[in-house]
Amino acid sequence: MAPARSTFPMSFRRLVFLLLWCILPCALNGAVARAGNAAAEPSVAVVTSANHVPYQETVQALRASLLAAEPEATIEVLASSGVTAAELANRRLVVTVGTQAAQHVAELAPSRPVLNTLLPASAYERLPRAGAGNNHTAIFLDQPAERQIALLRIALPDWPRVALVSGSGSDRLASRLRDAAIARRLQVRGASIESDGELYPALRQVLAEPSVLVALPDANIFNANTVQNVLLTAYRYRSPVLGFSAAYVRAGALLGLYSTPAQIGTQAGAVAARMLAGERLPAPAAPSQFEVGVNLNVARSMGIALRPAQELGAELQRRERGQP
Repeated sequence: MAPARSTFPMSFRRLVFLLLWCILPCALNGAVARAGNAAAEPSVAVVTSANHVPYQETVQALRASLLAAEPEATIEVLASSGVTAAELANRRLVVTVGTQAAQHVAELAPSRPVLNTLLPASAYERLPRAGAGNNHTAIFLDQPAERQIALLRIALPDWPRVALVSGSGSDRLASRLRDAAIARRLQVRGASIESDGELYPALRQVLAEPSVLVALPDANIFNANTVQNVLLTAYRYRSPVLGFSAAYVRAGALLGLYSTPAQIGTQAGAVAARMLAGERLPAPAAPSQFEVGVNLNVARSMGIALRPAQELGAELQRRERGQP
């Protein structure tokens, strides 16, 4: 009689088959999930107002700053003139560069977080917010009022008066400047106007006594069409001007306090990296980095002793950090 054959090999093979049948789907699902996660790298849409140099510099600095912190991030640059809601739908973050881009993206009301850059606070406050909730923030062009007044106290300690001309788009900033100046024991004369046609009478009013005229980033008042008249009028009234751009300083402002497009782009890239890492949107903020400009020709012409721009900027930064 033949010996009985063992059933172990068959049972073992059946057991292995059952284990593989249970495990393989899980393994395959895990592989698919990992592949899906790899494909869904952090994605940022950068929407620009135009292809001008300042916007290009902002985008380049943003890209460098973001990729330094999040090397796997993907960035696509889109022109605001043709961008659609569908192009923004699958992004983890939308960054706008310039007022026009911010306006267009706000009208599209994307469900994704939006970081607006290179625009004045007044323009940000006017953006449509329908359906956007708290899903938006900004890095403004405007310098904080306290920073501007602090610069005046450092650069022009013997000048006791500040002059302000504002419009509907800059009245809030003018109010903050007034409060900051009064807190530093400065006298303030201000005027609010409706259009640049009222600018010259307003300048004569606020510059009745020599004062430091603080030009505000309000395109309805201080723009390419009015800059020369503003500077010439201030000079005629022996009043130096604090401008809000390097161009203002080159045109004849004694001082300038501004942030470059590259500085704002670098700050935006850092904010974007933190958001992709899981942090919430920060509150709208002023630029953290800035530069001081000085027009030495104007200083000599007005008989004003002025320290070099680098010294003024360094002292202002130290004071903001609370250092002596």
